[in-house]
Amino acid sequence: MSDDEVTRVQALRLAGRHEEHRAAACALVAATPADVAAQLEAAYGLDRAGEEQRAIVHYEAARRLGVPASERRPFTVGLGSTLRNVGRHADAIAVFAEAVAQDPDYPPFAAFLALALDAAGRSHEALAALLGCTLAVARPDAFDGYERALTGYQREMVRR
Repeated sequence: MSDDEVTRVQALRLAGRHEEHRAAACALVAATPADVAAQLEAAYGLDRAGEEQRAIVHYEAARRLGVPASERRPFTVGLGSTLRNVGRHADAIAVFAEAVAQDPDYPPFAAFLALALDAAGRSHEALAALLGCTLAVARPDAFDGYERALTGYQREMVRR
């Protein structure tokens, strides 16, 4: 597969031409199943189209092939969110918990972890994750001096 083909398919996704992207990505992955970029585009296209079960096949293939560092964040959010959407809550939690541990400065991981925890019925942990995320991204004066107290409460919630 040429870089031009991948670039063309990615351009369709980035332009919001979702149906064209899905079709082109599926054709691309059929022609080159061992290409991680093709697997990623198929996963993203199917996921966007609401075909989550089919998307998971491509997310998992991409993971086996080795997701490039430049795609790690969108890949992780896509995979974890899709797992949550199909009811694989424990798998989604594992994906996001690992992501938070490896990249704690990326707030979407903590926010999606909170959603996965909530979907699994672990609302207390979800609230702790979301509060931690909120505190991490807030401007310095956002909590009117209560940052220390809120951080302490959040840490207590995590320990429970």
